[in-house]
Amino acid sequence: MKLRLSESKYVGRNPDGSYFLSADVGPIADVHTHLALSYVARGNVDLNRECAIQLYLDPETPFRIDTYMNLNFDDESMRRMRHDLSIGSLSDGGMRSTHTAPNLRRSMGEINIRTSLILAIDLPIGVSNTDAYLTVAEGYEGLVPAAAIHPFKRHAEQALREAHRRGARAFKMHPAVQQMRPDHPRAMRLYEVCGELGIPVLWHCGPVGIVGERADARCQLKHYWRPIHDLPGTTFVLGHSGALQYEMGIQLARTYENVFLEISCQGLDAIKEILDKAPPERLMNGSDWPFYHQGISVLKLLTATEHNEQLRHQVLWKNADRLLNPHDSQENHVN
Repeated sequence: MKLRLSESKYVGRNPDGSYFLSADVGPIADVHTHLALSYVARGNVDLNRECAIQLYLDPETPFRIDTYMNLNFDDESMRRMRHDLSIGSLSDGGMRSTHTAPNLRRSMGEINIRTSLILAIDLPIGVSNTDAYLTVAEGYEGLVPAAAIHPFKRHAEQALREAHRRGARAFKMHPAVQQMRPDHPRAMRLYEVCGELGIPVLWHCGPVGIVGERADARCQLKHYWRPIHDLPGTTFVLGHSGALQYEMGIQLARTYENVFLEISCQGLDAIKEILDKAPPERLMNGSDWPFYHQGISVLKLLTATEHNEQLRHQVLWKNADRLLNPHDSQENHVN
């Protein structure tokens, strides 16, 4: 079944084009968002710019709720996205220029999202997206930055500790983009530091089928077992719940208590299976904004939890709040 976001049961659209949540639900946390990513100086985007948002998948293009999200791109929208993230990243224009902090905050306000974890991705050299995210987050309530220090960066451990001092509440690693397996020894050392600092590691996890065979090979779930097993003092979040290998993601969460699952991009049937089989206290909402509108993941989770208010609250808010604010959780203040 295909639908437009504005035609769905839980999300509507105002005459001015903005969206609204049509159910009395909240608060909501989104643990998988990005602002514009830059890798060269001339590609730096003004992250404080407010303008019309251009998402990679237009939410008013009919999409299937029951399939993995990237299967909803047609050839032309896929081409535009790839160009914007590759050649387009050499300039400060394109769709990337709209993926800014005030635009994310506006999206959050529409869908009653109180907290968004913004995930940088860094290469060993070049522009530091971690630094840019830490800086911009200071000016926007509800934006929580994650560091993405590349393990091959000089003095990587010191950089991670400094990012934490400045406010990073998680560590992001993207094996496909950063071009290294998640179980590389240098990555393992940074995970160990995360355990010492008390911050979770949020991985891009699992093959997604659109990034090429070599990139997908680095993201196979078999490469994630060793860090999880060898570092029980570090909490790991499997982004996309393992993507196209989500069944293995469920098994990891059932086997290891230091594993959380983040549900962005999964189809409705897969989400229902994850909710049914994985530990409910370690499941979290994520949207992968600006690839997709934040309302899409919320729509799916509201649909999947229609008869379980306790599970709905856990996945949409409580679990993420507990993970990101272990010493100052709002759990006692928000029911």
